[in-house]
Amino acid sequence: MQMRTVLAAVLANLATLGIASAADLRPITKAPPIAPLPVAFNWTGFYIGVNVGGSWGHQDVTFDSPAAIITNRDHINGVIGGGQIGYNWQGPGSPWVFGIEADIQGSGQKKSNSFDTPNTLFCGIACFVVPGNSIAYEDKLEWFGTVRGRIGYAIGDRGTWLPYITGGLAYGETKIDGSGTLAGGTTVAFSLSDTRVGWTVGAGIEWAFADRWSAKLEYLFMDLGSDPSIALSPTTTITTGRMTDNIARVGVNLRF
Repeated sequence: MQMRTVLAAVLANLATLGIASAADLRPITKAPPIAPLPVAFNWTGFYIGVNVGGSWGHQDVTFDSPAAIITNRDHINGVIGGGQIGYNWQGPGSPWVFGIEADIQGSGQKKSNSFDTPNTLFCGIACFVVPGNSIAYEDKLEWFGTVRGRIGYAIGDRGTWLPYITGGLAYGETKIDGSGTLAGGTTVAFSLSDTRVGWTVGAGIEWAFADRWSAKLEYLFMDLGSDPSIALSPTTTITTGRMTDNIARVGVNLRF
């Protein structure tokens, strides 16, 4: 009887050990590895690109004669296009981006206008009509360029969006030419081209859509100053005032 009791206890212990061992053999499930964070984009490097857009400028042109003083406000609008080259620097781990950019633009901006004064009736011993002034002209911005600094702040998950402000030197060639008849019947023709130097300021945003490629949208305000006067006669002149311009353009850059 005692022998049966001991054998039963041994069998019970073996059964307990077997259950525990089976539990120990269950597969261990590991936590999935943590996905690495995306590598931050760095804007440092040289780039070159092209752009296209529109420009909306204006310039006051004044006709000064003994008969009348007339000022036209010429809205000089048109399509622009060109290229740019630049360099960006971004410190490791910093969102701030500093750069310099130069561009050159062809311009289709122009405005046709005229100055007209009425004929005058002059009476002395006899009465006669003195013809008025009739001048037609075209006001143009032939081309322009800028050299600007840029300060941007990279945003987004990888820092691929770059809003920025920009400003610096502007330069360009303006041209005004025309012809007509002055009071008294004198026929005149004139043409003046002038390379002006001024300033520009603006803002934009650039998006790095690939490792070496980016696209940008940009606005600039440009002031090119004034031209000298044109003498049509000893008593009659045409004077051009400050030329200012509002520039909106899109562009694509290739980094290298």
